[in-house]
Amino acid sequence: RGKYQKVVLFVTPYFGMEETDLKGGRYLPVIAEQFPEYKFVVVSSRKSDKVGDLPNNIQLWGRAKSQVELSQLYSEADVTLLLSKRETFSMVTAESLCCGTPVIGFKAGGPESIAIEQYSHFVEQGNINALIECLKTIIAYDSEAMANQASEMYCQDTMVKMFYIHYLQLV
Repeated sequence: RGKYQKVVLFVTPYFGMEETDLKGGRYLPVIAEQFPEYKFVVVSSRKSDKVGDLPNNIQLWGRAKSQVELSQLYSEADVTLLLSKRETFSMVTAESLCCGTPVIGFKAGGPESIAIEQYSHFVEQGNINALIECLKTIIAYDSEAMANQASEMYCQDTMVKMFYIHYLQLV
């Protein structure tokens, strides 16, 4: 954490600035410039060659070497940021909440539909100003209670029951 007041985690398979990138990496520098007192950690397997110069408060971590390392990164962050245009289930949301870290992001379909409402906040797609307002109000939560609730919500038995109920509704 060092000199930074908060740590914001951004987990994505690909980090790029392209307009066509569905994970929204292009928004991160704009947001980070508004929060010089926050550290933004980007965990990504790949990054674009065209990322260019980033604000000093963005750290490109690279790929997490293990699930243990990834869970440590989630646990040490104050919030996980989602900038995707579209998501299905959103493993990032589930993993973050299971590690006791709240989620802030754009509405992208999946994340807001599976998130625990009291520990998550989603704004309209592309509304950077609303997202910035959410980041200004990051508060500390009971991480253990959050992790326990998320672990129960996303456990295999619960997920199987949920998918079965959806299946029955479709048939």
